[in-house]
Amino acid sequence: SKAAFKCLAVLLAIANSNARMRPFPSHATAFAARTGAKHPIVLAPMLAHTTPRLCAAAANAGVVAFEGAGQLGKDVLVSRIRETQAMLNAGAVFGVNLFVPSGFYTDPSSWTEPQAAAVEVARERYEGYLSELSGEAAGTAAPSLSREEHQAVFSGQVDALLETGVKLVSFHFGWPDAAEAGRLREAGATLQGCATTVEEARWLVDQGADAIIAQGAEAGGHRGTFIDAQDYRRALVEVVPLVRGIADAVDVPVIAAGGIMRGGDIRAVLEAGASAAQLGTAFLSCPECGTSKMHREALLGYGGEGRDASEPLPTVVTLGYTGKPARGLQTDRALRMADLEGALPNCFNGMLAGRTLQAAALQQGRKDAAYLWAGSGYARSRAMPAAALVETLVAEAQSSSRSD
Repeated sequence: SKAAFKCLAVLLAIANSNARMRPFPSHATAFAARTGAKHPIVLAPMLAHTTPRLCAAAANAGVVAFEGAGQLGKDVLVSRIRETQAMLNAGAVFGVNLFVPSGFYTDPSSWTEPQAAAVEVARERYEGYLSELSGEAAGTAAPSLSREEHQAVFSGQVDALLETGVKLVSFHFGWPDAAEAGRLREAGATLQGCATTVEEARWLVDQGADAIIAQGAEAGGHRGTFIDAQDYRRALVEVVPLVRGIADAVDVPVIAAGGIMRGGDIRAVLEAGASAAQLGTAFLSCPECGTSKMHREALLGYGGEGRDASEPLPTVVTLGYTGKPARGLQTDRALRMADLEGALPNCFNGMLAGRTLQAAALQQGRKDAAYLWAGSGYARSRAMPAAALVETLVAEAQSSSRSD
């Protein structure tokens, strides 16, 4: 097939360039050695996309692989972890990412009147959208869990990590309370936090973070901003300057995330001071990934391998998909919600119908009605198995010149 031929061509190019390889910077090599990974590369946690098969393939290829727990219950998470662990080779490095409840839920009683009004308008629009898709009146979205119920789910997730022996944990949307972090610490886990500003990085280190994930503005999926989260756009800092600022401000390793699609991008963030590069969008087109057919076609339909000369769809960061700011392809769904952007509260429970609409859109293949996560560099996506992608990225990063 054309994809197989492309993959073979890339691997042959790698073989021919071995003599010109440059090693990774010493601080990156040291970080990889401390984690037990072969390469200073991290597979980003992408809920509903990072399957056990993808995590195992990436980890077995020598990178650190993360599963995204999102809001999965304990039993489901235990099952996914054990499925992944059963496929791991000896020495493969696997971790789990958790969403911190205090960073994605806000009490409706704290919303301003304009925020509450915007939530109601968003609900009506989404229910109208659902009616368009189904041809009948949409039902009311399920009510949100309370803060206490979300915290109970989080505690169950920590139980799952302890039960399965996971020793590498990262947090999104802030940092957990001292009791939950302490439980993981006592079990010998290494804990990482996600920062979108230097201020957040300093705060996370004060809480005890062993490493900081510097999430640049280019990153796809949900933004991790948790300090002054309502004003999240001030924290849209490009990854290279963000890495430089955080590396200068803290004394723990920094992992760069955002827009990293090729080996040259990896080299750039490592030379800016990062100890590792975290990639998500680059892995969405791997056959082991759980990316939907519609999503995969949208990523690969432009740019990356010259399949289509059209201009790529732009990406946009918006609250209009899930209630939390996230970067994805700018579909009609985002445009319909654009006028509410400045009014909605920054929380999942302000957009309860979002997941219901997503499920309907995916079922019917309606790209216009879906959210399709993608980093700003998605047009350089490549369809190849995870192990081949890792080998390609490493060779590109160690080549004598930066890859485009």
